[in-house]
Amino acid sequence: MQRLRNFKMSRRSVLKGIAGAALGLPMLDVMLNGHGEAFADTHHNSSGLPQRFLVCFGGQSLGCDGDRVHNMYVPERVGADYDLKTALVPLGLYNNIKDEVTVVSGLRIATANGGAIPSGGRSDDFHISSLSPLFSGVRSGAGSTVQGITSDQIVADQIADGTTFRSLNYRAQASWYLTVSAPYGRDLMSYRQDGNRVVAQPGTVSPRLAYNSLFSNFSSPDPSELDRRNFLLAGRKSVIDLVRQSYEELIPQLGAADRHRLNQHLHEIRDLERRIQAIPPAQIGACAQTEDPGEDPAIGGNQTVVSGNDFDTSAGYSSEDDRARIFCDLIYMAFACDMTRVGTLMFTMAQSHMSAYPFLGESFDIHEVGHSRLGTKGVSDVIAWHMKHFAYLLAKMRDTNEGSGNMLDNSAVVFLHEGGHGLDPATGNQYSSHSTENMACLIAGRAGGLAPGRHVVAEGKHPANVLISAMNAVGVQTDTLGEVSGAIPGLFGA
Repeated sequence: MQRLRNFKMSRRSVLKGIAGAALGLPMLDVMLNGHGEAFADTHHNSSGLPQRFLVCFGGQSLGCDGDRVHNMYVPERVGADYDLKTALVPLGLYNNIKDEVTVVSGLRIATANGGAIPSGGRSDDFHISSLSPLFSGVRSGAGSTVQGITSDQIVADQIADGTTFRSLNYRAQASWYLTVSAPYGRDLMSYRQDGNRVVAQPGTVSPRLAYNSLFSNFSSPDPSELDRRNFLLAGRKSVIDLVRQSYEELIPQLGAADRHRLNQHLHEIRDLERRIQAIPPAQIGACAQTEDPGEDPAIGGNQTVVSGNDFDTSAGYSSEDDRARIFCDLIYMAFACDMTRVGTLMFTMAQSHMSAYPFLGESFDIHEVGHSRLGTKGVSDVIAWHMKHFAYLLAKMRDTNEGSGNMLDNSAVVFLHEGGHGLDPATGNQYSSHSTENMACLIAGRAGGLAPGRHVVAEGKHPANVLISAMNAVGVQTDTLGEVSGAIPGLFGA
């Protein structure tokens, strides 16, 4: 069956259903003209397609205390076809997703080194001061609070353009996991301007809450309709059931390719629902017994130590492997449905006390691996866990057709790390994980002329220079982020 002649749809079209339920659609041929360009009614590039901006974060430095190997992250080869060290091995998965990823090395955040904090720099106390310059380009102040607006919120101001969600902020690590301290801002990576104040945008931790927010957007004032919707969802029905009539009316008007694409979209949503229903909830605060746990310990209990014989290998973890995967799927879906164009994803908190035991088989939390006998190799294995999920998300974006290209062609995605490896001015240690020397990060996508698949050495540049480049790529015309100026020309072009 061919779609009806002259039938067109806006990029913003949704399937509507019971009690105001609205389910976003993927990019369909009926939303494009004959040149593969969108019938634009949104902020768009020259092809009429929306641009996406995403910043990801892992709470680990690149090397280990006392190890003269700064990292197993930065490739030996500069330019194209770079080699994959231990930390980035997962980028070789998914038909070599590394071809869509550029490694940027040679970065640093300057320190006070016993004096005044420099512009875009940090105080000498590593953990409470590295996040402000890293995320906002503004020097650290008292405590760990970020002092400036972060790149995602600046971008959202310019490209959100009436999307359902101005930006999305997610966090996979479910809890701080240490009884003797608190995160004090280490769990935050997004900040917006509110009058004269800079206000944090906490990341959503619950996959269920995040899913319901995206795909169960109900607004009907009719109590009977709301009751009907709640009855369906209480019975673990899919949100797809709520929009079925709208779906059945649309399908006959679509061509074969669009029907296949829409059915695949709904299949992915239903699969996501099943996986969200299957994961256990995180336990916040003191260790608490879950309902009918059998012989297993409670999920997500806190630790009193960070390593060693007293480290509880059954605590400090809330199925973060599943949570990270689901949040990647949610971001992908939100981008595919144009519900948002801007997001942040914190896989692990800064100075992360999430247990590394589930994927390393060693009795350490993630932060303590950087101070352990496992060396830079152990740190790199921790980073590789993050990269496994990052590669998965990028591959989903690359493999989603959009216009004459794919979703990643219209995106700029950055992955930042808490630190590098080298001098710690607070202790004088020359080979410390508490260092912002020898930093590196990743940038993926082809928006705005980004040229991925390379290793670019940006000696002495700040991580904020990479964020400025990503902001420029999605159409935000700025030369600064906080106190840091300049994009990195080498990330663009042939």
